Amino acid sequence: MDKQIDQTYQDIKELRVQGATDVARAILRALQSYGQKIKTDDRQKWQEKMEAAAERLLSARPTEPLAQNGVRYLWSALSKAEKLSAARQSLEKAADDFGLLIQDAKGLIASNGQPLIKKNDKIFVHCHSSSVVNILRTAFNNGEEFEVFNSETRPLYQGRITAKELAQIGIPVTMVVDSAVPYFISSQTGEEYDMDMFLIGADALLNDGSTYNKIGSYGMSLAAEYNDVPVYIAASLLKFYARDKIEIETRDPSEIWSEAPDGVKIINYAFDEVLRKSIDGIITEAGVIKPEEVQEKAFSLYPWLKE
Repeated sequence: MDKQIDQTYQDIKELRVQGATDVARAILRALQSYGQKIKTDDRQKWQEKMEAAAERLLSARPTEPLAQNGVRYLWSALSKAEKLSAARQSLEKAADDFGLLIQDAKGLIASNGQPLIKKNDKIFVHCHSSSVVNILRTAFNNGEEFEVFNSETRPLYQGRITAKELAQIGIPVTMVVDSAVPYFISSQTGEEYDMDMFLIGADALLNDGSTYNKIGSYGMSLAAEYNDVPVYIAASLLKFYARDKIEIETRDPSEIWSEAPDGVKIINYAFDEVLRKSIDGIITEAGVIKPEEVQEKAFSLYPWLKE
């Protein structure tokens, strides 16, 4: 396999590249480069090598439909090119075009989400989502005054990325440990920490209207639902996954305890499910929609997702 493909795989697997958008872009860049380097004059053999490379790259993060849909977009474009020269040219354009789709979607999500942020709101966020940060940045730049509370997001502390970005923008942010999140979302903490919204991203939008996000999202969203705190998901319809379940990545136990004693078993799930019933709205490039509208809106906006 190509060195760049192997390096990109390792970078994604070891979280040197993380976040759905960055993972998708890294995979498309690697395939874009690899497609120009494959030494063959046979169109079919070229396609087979491309598909093998894509399969390896996607296996690094199985819970990433954005990357999977990016590859699907490439195959849709390449299917129209019979000659190898045309296929290589189509690959270049399709990879760039999908990057533009992501960029456009992010701008629309920020615009569609910012009206939900009201003066003096207290908003709880979990993990790191560029879509969530963009919504909060847009609302702040439009003059809204609000506070953000966020989780540290163990075991790799992606919450610190969010906290740093929000602090740099100038948004007041307070961090708590993961196990404290349901308490802060609840009414038990009193008016001082009375949350107005639980706002998170998603790595996958599923056929049944549920979503998948960083581990902890399930329990936090249930706490929000139980305490009548609206739950909003910020994610592009490019993350649509036309099934009701998705493979959840299990990561290295050493991320949790690098020197665990013999006899201690550690399970390190990376993601969990946010139930459809817990979600008040999904902030997408098509507007703020209900979970049951995800498939319809995704297929309407991106017909190639049906292929």
